[in-house]
Amino acid sequence: MTNIAATSPAIEPAPRVRWNWLWSAREDLTWNLLPFWASLALGIFLLAWWWIAQFAHWDVRLPEAATQAKITGIVMYLYGPLIDAPHLWATISRTYTDAAEWNERRRLFIGSLVWFVIGPVVILLPYAFTAMALFPAGHENMGWVLWSQFFTFYAIFHINKQHWGFISLYRRKNGEGTAELDIDRRFYQTAIWLPYAAWLTAPWYLDFDGAPFPLMQAAIGTTTLGNLLHAACHALFIGVCVSYIGYQILQWRRGVERNGPKLLYLATVIPIYYLAFTFNPLLAAFWVLLTGPGHCAQYHKIVWEYGVRKYAAPPEEKRPSLPMRIFGNVWLYVALGVIFGIVTLQGPGSGIAKNVIAGPLQAGLLLVFPFVGKAVAADVSLKAVAAFISGVRLHHFYVDSKIWRVSRNSTLAKNLSV
Repeated sequence: MTNIAATSPAIEPAPRVRWNWLWSAREDLTWNLLPFWASLALGIFLLAWWWIAQFAHWDVRLPEAATQAKITGIVMYLYGPLIDAPHLWATISRTYTDAAEWNERRRLFIGSLVWFVIGPVVILLPYAFTAMALFPAGHENMGWVLWSQFFTFYAIFHINKQHWGFISLYRRKNGEGTAELDIDRRFYQTAIWLPYAAWLTAPWYLDFDGAPFPLMQAAIGTTTLGNLLHAACHALFIGVCVSYIGYQILQWRRGVERNGPKLLYLATVIPIYYLAFTFNPLLAAFWVLLTGPGHCAQYHKIVWEYGVRKYAAPPEEKRPSLPMRIFGNVWLYVALGVIFGIVTLQGPGSGIAKNVIAGPLQAGLLLVFPFVGKAVAADVSLKAVAAFISGVRLHHFYVDSKIWRVSRNSTLAKNLSV
């Protein structure tokens, strides 16, 4: 009798690292990672330039706040209409142009417009309180400082929240459960916000009134303690990152599958924040340029993919809707984004428009608050107009936080293929 050995096909070992992308390796690298790598390279170049200059005795410092503001203003003059404003338009393209979205979110779309007036109110309120003897004279600029600090915080919060959104998408795409969710969340929230804390406690940091951050100034009292807090932020950031890397290596050695895209994404965005906020004012002055382009690029990609999936070409007998036309032609989408930036005063012509709008407001301020004087009235009116225009961004921050809740919207998850 012939013995026939029973054989079974070889069982392939489970992959040590999963690489399931949101779209494809090429598209994810192009839209979710490459723009951040370019910003990181720019930051490293600026930092190296500054460091070498110390030995070559080049004068690359920004000695006056006015000079720094001017340089930053020139950069933002181009960044606003060409990069930032089109991504604000992306939100409008999938909300305000869609009749179905209007029916579902009418209260959100109308109520969120309040963001346009909150800034001017906060800026002007201290002057009203001073006029009514409810606020000590000489501190009226506090409204502008508080508003500016809040605007900066909300912008960073918005970008940070989007990063966590993409981390969550990569978790879903690679089938991660909840076992490591708390570890990922705690690491991310700590590592992404510590650079911001280091910025506020830096010995070179000056607030929007030319003084140190008010809360830190009151709490620290001495430069020595401030330096210690700044150093503690650096030490804690490094410690948290080393611990997380060690945990990932340990899990990998134990044979637990790792999420490649998620870890690559974290390894991209976290260093950018550390570089942008913690080292010197030259880099911090351009934090938007270091953190923003990647944020805008990946947002365009996800909105476009969502729009193409949701607003498929209609049947021949059906008239295409506005969203169908927008997401059926990428060049129309791009052109409308640039036009939106110009119309909402995010670029060319904004300076002239602000001065024209601020003229009547200045006259009104002198009439209502005669104690401020012409120069102060002119300055405050321009700040109030700028705060009103910034409502475009704040409106985007708020609406965006309500419309991308994948875990609560199965249709959204389907259109995003997660």
